[in-house]
Amino acid sequence: MVRQAEKNQIITVEPSPLVANGQNITFELKGQIPNSLVRDKQRYKVDVFYLYNNDEKRENLGSLNFEFGEFLFEKEKPTISKVFTFPYLPEKQNGKLMVQGLAIAKKGGETKYGKPKQVAIGLNTTPLLLVRNNDFSFIPETYSEGANKPAVLTFYFEENQAKLQNYAGSKLQTLEQYFLDNVASQTVKVSGSQSPDEAGTNMAEKRATAVAQYYRDRVNVLDYSGKKVNVTTQPTQEKADEILIRKLKATALPKKDVQEIVAILESDKNNAQKTAALKTVAAAEYLENYVYPGMRAAYIEINYNRNRKSDYELYLLARRIAEEKADSDVLTEDELQYAATLTPLLNEKRKLYEAAVKTTDKWAAYYNLGTVYMEMARKEYRPKAKQELLTRAIHNLTFAGFRNPTVPVYYSLASAYHIRGEMLEALQYYDYALRLGGEPEMLQRTFADKAALEIEIGQYDDAIASLRYAGNSYQTNMNLGLSYLLKENYEGALAYYGKALELKPNDALANYSIAVLGAHTNDAALLESSLRKAIKADNTFVQKAINDLEFRTYKGKPAFEDALIR
Repeated sequence: MVRQAEKNQIITVEPSPLVANGQNITFELKGQIPNSLVRDKQRYKVDVFYLYNNDEKRENLGSLNFEFGEFLFEKEKPTISKVFTFPYLPEKQNGKLMVQGLAIAKKGGETKYGKPKQVAIGLNTTPLLLVRNNDFSFIPETYSEGANKPAVLTFYFEENQAKLQNYAGSKLQTLEQYFLDNVASQTVKVSGSQSPDEAGTNMAEKRATAVAQYYRDRVNVLDYSGKKVNVTTQPTQEKADEILIRKLKATALPKKDVQEIVAILESDKNNAQKTAALKTVAAAEYLENYVYPGMRAAYIEINYNRNRKSDYELYLLARRIAEEKADSDVLTEDELQYAATLTPLLNEKRKLYEAAVKTTDKWAAYYNLGTVYMEMARKEYRPKAKQELLTRAIHNLTFAGFRNPTVPVYYSLASAYHIRGEMLEALQYYDYALRLGGEPEMLQRTFADKAALEIEIGQYDDAIASLRYAGNSYQTNMNLGLSYLLKENYEGALAYYGKALELKPNDALANYSIAVLGAHTNDAALLESSLRKAIKADNTFVQKAINDLEFRTYKGKPAFEDALIR
């Protein structure tokens, strides 16, 4: 049975060589065997495994099991097609994908093994030549400058909705500390806004009224200090058109698209006509996905005054709270957050932010605690410990997002998922961030890293679409170059790599990428000159080039060998 299988089975792999994308290697293996190998008393299967590190390490990936119910007939032969995924590590680059057939007696379990057979080599790592940022840090320190300024919070609503639903409870918890604040008085002002497609429904006023009433009700239930609280709703100061124009300035839309929309808003058309016209503009989908959701909101301004303590007093009190030697109410949330900035030690920051989370339950405490765990993860070299720190970062950043849904917070959460290798979750939170609107630079960074993720999961057209809004940065041009290279649009790839080199002359990665392009286009001169420049800029590219399957047909030839010796 084994001899017959080895002679007649057909195994194909796509892609071949195997390709590393992001943190995973994914391929489809198809196995086909003669009909005679499907028997009642014996079972035939094909084990699939990967050998690497000079064949010293073996990673078992799974198997094809040729039993009834587990295969289909193709051209009258039992056939199984199966997708396999296993994690990428640099040491796996020069490995082999292997299969080994075996026959097993269904009664007694006697097993006979065939000879292992190589069916593909690995790995092509060109998709990893992308540029990512995923950089975020602690909330900028503003306490010392604005300790007595009003707090401003924003709540977002679903389209045509003004009711605070139960699912928003986690976000509403951010108000709890303000209800409990032990101060003499509070002045609370609430206003609302709506998107153009909600025109005529008074959604802005309804949202402001709903939040204001919620604040009054909760203060009556939770406040025992007897403070005077004045809650008022304010009419929207800006017209819907003015809000949309202001929001457009906080998008990543190209100038021509913005001008097209502004021309409609500043025309003599009525609201219904403007809304209809906006559905026909080139950026209509962008408006629907990334601008309108951020306009369906209510804004709360909470004003009160406190006396500011000295830095030394704040730091000592914060440490006592973290050590549970002082009551949590001796410092406000802002004071406790500020105290954590007074130490450079990550572990001490962690303790202070943990205390802030326990005592205030506000978004900034969760965000900064998540950032502490992210910084600790960046410094951790043990894979298991690193993953655990990233999990804690994600946990806290998620709660920060519930309480303060803004571009920077959701970008940080998307980045944490991205670094942890959870791509679908990362993509979801990149999209959440972009729908909120914000500073153009922040949106461009979000689009750029979203595109990097899309390259990693093989969605090159989506990446190119995202990079349209990512600005003219080095990262944008490098990833456009890579996207076009992977789509075999070599002329476009070369143009974008050239733009990247204009921004970072003599960049090693850009020149190495052009060398790979030279290998794809059989341009030996381009390969040699670009590889030489890459190695001159960064000598580690010597070993990378030697191991790179892209250059396998050039090994031993002058264009490749001469470039290695510069």
